[in-house]
Formats: sequence, C-alpha cells, structure tokens
Amino acid sequence: MSSAWAIVFAGLLGLQVPVPAPGDSSRPLEQEFLTLIERESREVASLADQLEKQGRRELATRVREHIPPPEPSDGASRFHVLASVVPANQQGTQSAGPTELNAILARTVAALHDLARRSAHASPARYALAGFCLREILERTPDDREARRVLGYVPYRGGWARPFAVKQLSGGFVDHPTFGWVGKDWVEHLNRGELPAPSKGAQRAVRWLPAHDADQLRSGWNPPWQILTEHFEVQTDVPLAEAISFGRRLEAFHDLFTAVMADVLGDNTPLARRLKHSTDQGIPAPKPHLVLYFASKAEYVERLTPRQGDTIARTLGFYDPPKPGKGGRAPAYFFRDQGGQLPVTATLYHEVSHQLLFENAGPNAYLKNKGNYWVFEGLGTYFETVVDLSGGWLRYGGVIGPRAAEAARTLVDQGRSVPLGQFVEFEPEQFNQEQAIYLHYQQAMAVSLFLMQSNHGLRRGAFLDYLRDAYHGRIKRATGRRLEDRLGEPYPSLENQYLAYLKAHRPAGDANEPAPRAQTAKAGLRTVPSE
Repeated sequence: MSSAWAIVFAGLLGLQVPVPAPGDSSRPLEQEFLTLIERESREVASLADQLEKQGRRELATRVREHIPPPEPSDGASRFHVLASVVPANQQGTQSAGPTELNAILARTVAALHDLARRSAHASPARYALAGFCLREILERTPDDREARRVLGYVPYRGGWARPFAVKQLSGGFVDHPTFGWVGKDWVEHLNRGELPAPSKGAQRAVRWLPAHDADQLRSGWNPPWQILTEHFEVQTDVPLAEAISFGRRLEAFHDLFTAVMADVLGDNTPLARRLKHSTDQGIPAPKPHLVLYFASKAEYVERLTPRQGDTIARTLGFYDPPKPGKGGRAPAYFFRDQGGQLPVTATLYHEVSHQLLFENAGPNAYLKNKGNYWVFEGLGTYFETVVDLSGGWLRYGGVIGPRAAEAARTLVDQGRSVPLGQFVEFEPEQFNQEQAIYLHYQQAMAVSLFLMQSNHGLRRGAFLDYLRDAYHGRIKRATGRRLEDRLGEPYPSLENQYLAYLKAHRPAGDANEPAPRAQTAKAGLRTVPSE
C-alpha cells in the first residue's frame, strides 16, 4: 500500500486536534480520506486475526502487509514514485488475497474513486488529495483504467506506460539500467564499457571509445552530454552514468513535487485537466525544464559570474525565475559539490522546487505582495528533506539534515527566532540581509516543516492556499488574508507550536549526513553558518 497520505494522516482519528481553520474546505475531505484508510486498516487487521486463529499464519502475514506502516518518528511522509512503464500480467493486489480481503479492498477503491471526483470538483479544487486517492487505488488495483488515465498513462502491450516512454519504445529505444534510454544497437557497446564520442560535422556513424575517454571529451562543455527525460533537458560534463542517475532523480522529484503541490500549481496542469475531463484531448506534451549540471564549482562560478556577479561563488545552486507576469522557462544551475555542507540532492531539490513552481503555476506576481516573501524559501528548504529510499520510494518532510539541526540549535537552544508576525512581513531585501540570511533560511525551514507536517498534515491545505495566493501576488496590506487568519491561530500561538515541534523532532545526528564544512563567515548563503 502506498499510504502516501495515509502516513500523513495515520493515527489522527481519536486525537484531540484543533478545529479546521475558517474557510479551510480541505479538512473535511482529508478527514474522509483518513476515515476510509483507517476503516480499511481495522478490517484488514481483524481479518488477519481471524486467519491467525484458524491456524493460517502464512496467509495472515500476507494479509497484514496491507496495513499501512507506522508514521516515521520525525514526522516525515513516504511517497511511491510511479514507474514510467508497467508491464502486462502484473498480478493485482485483489487477485492475490483471499476473497474477504478482496472485498475490503474493493470497497475502499470505490470510495476512493468517489472522493477523488468530489475533491477535484470542490471549491477550491483539491487536486492533491484527488491525485493521492488515485495513487492509493493503483496500490490496490494496478490495472484500474481511470486511475491510470488521470495519472498520465496509456495502454501499452497489455500493460501501461507514459506517452514519453511509448514514444521511446516505439522508436527502437530501450531503458538501460545505467545509461537510460538508448538505441538497442548501443547496448552491446555500453555493456563492453564503451560510450559514443562527440560527433564531428556531418558524421553519422557512431564512434565508440572507452567510457573514461568519451567522458573526458565532454569535460569543459565542448560539447556537454545532453540528456532528455520526460520533463527535463539536462546538460552536463559529469560522467554519463552519473548524469543519467541525476536525471532519474529529477524525474522522481517531479512526480513528488507535482503530486504534493497540485493545489498550488492550479487548474492547467495535466492532472487537473484529466480530473475534470474524461478525455486527454488538448493536453500538450510537457515542455522540458532546462538543468545545467557542472562537474566542478569552478565551472559553475565561471559560467554565472558574468551575469550574477561575484556573489554567485557563495551559492550552492541557482535559479532565477521568469520575470513577474511572464511564464516560460529558465535554466537551473548546479555543480557537483561532493563532501559539501548539504547533500548534493538537498541543493538539487531546493532549487528545482523553485523551478517547478515558477514554470508550472502560471505567470507569477510574487513581488506584488506586502511582505510574505519567506514562504518561497520555506518551500525550497522543505524539499531539501527528500531522501531516496529503496523500491521506488521517497521520504520527505522529516526534520533532518544539517540545516534542520542548525535551526534547532539557533531557534530553540539560543532563542534567536524572529517573532513570527514580523518574520512573515519581510520583503525580499529584509529576508536576504547578509548578516541574518542563515537565521532566516533556518526559520523558514522550521515554519514550513511545521505547517506541512505537524498534527498529521492538519494545516497543510490552508498553508498551501496561502502559498498559492503569495505566488500570484494577492497578499496586500489591506486585502488578502494573513497567514494567521487562514490557520485560525494567532502568530504567538503558532510560534510556540512550531518551536515545540522543532524541539520534539530535532535531528539526533545522522551518520549519513555530512558535517558542515569550515568556511568563511560570508560563504554559503543557503547553508548553515560557520561557528
């Protein structure tokens, strides 16, 4: 079972939680989702107990596998990335269990379809909840035609595939486990440790070289490797195998981001259009997001300094959104920062979250707000928490990593947080003051984690409505509800709660996380500060 939302809301029934904020229409729908999952879990557990009493222990164990796992202790959520190709003849969950289990799962599937439909047509629409309902359906019935359609699949050779994968397969390509989509005639060379050399002029025949030599010819961007995935174009001079892994991470993150942020991205996303219409006509193929990934920081700084100035050397990644009122695409820039302050993936997910927001949510007007700039960097730091798990799973929203540890030390131990009512009013210039930038990023992360994850996602819907309005520049001095109004709780109360949440979930120290590097006081604007 995916339980992507089930984990967020698991255990909420029976807890004493605040009432929904005024106008928070998402809460009753989310509560209904929780009720469905909770009811199913009770029924499955009861069935397993009956089988156990009958001496059918092996079957009881298999039945219990359909009960959602317990919620992670740090408040995180888990997310199952959907495969681009689902082969035929995969045994569906319902056909694998006893009749009683199949009946339980069938009732849940029917209820989830109904809830997805009503969520998509609510006012405002709750696309994220609808999408997660459909993902839960696929965990129970992998061949559910409507769930597959809405989530972007088409029938393919008795199974399912995304249109991009169908195009690749129909063009004679195969998805190599190391090198991604390649021509079938490449496989023999790749398996021998060979890669194609850059082509010259009108050369048509592929010239094969040892992988190290071919990668060396791409160094210095003359020319770079160029990799096309379903949603990204990656240009890079890192070794090709590493570049393909980088592209796979981008695609997995795209799946997570567009699912969690569906309500913010709005009515024109493929998910929203398919939820509201029974046909896919008029849905254009996605235009790729451009990502440049440099093998070294020196290359990154050299490329960006002429446009951004010397301060670019103090960044770990860079994305400059399209101008306000404009849509379109802009490159996101990264470099291989092995052993750096933050894991490379944390910087990747931070900056790409900006890119996906500003290139999918329509023309932006965020500079027209009165303050409320913090939320955009809060969102970026929130997605720094994404961790790759095995089996196509991601984990996100946990209080983890060097920045969260530094936030706990600075905000909780030292009591240096900015009063929340003042913090949310910061304009970009105030938020990015050099002497306070570390503190502001840490506080933005702590507040965002609290609002997205605390009390099993209680405040998430209202918070994302606030983010959507901030993106479109709707929060003025005299118009647009403040954050505290949307949440139905005053800033002093929210401040006490987010600090208590950070204290309760603070990282205990993870051996897998790199320790912050020693650095000058001005280095790394988006990382933890030096002592």
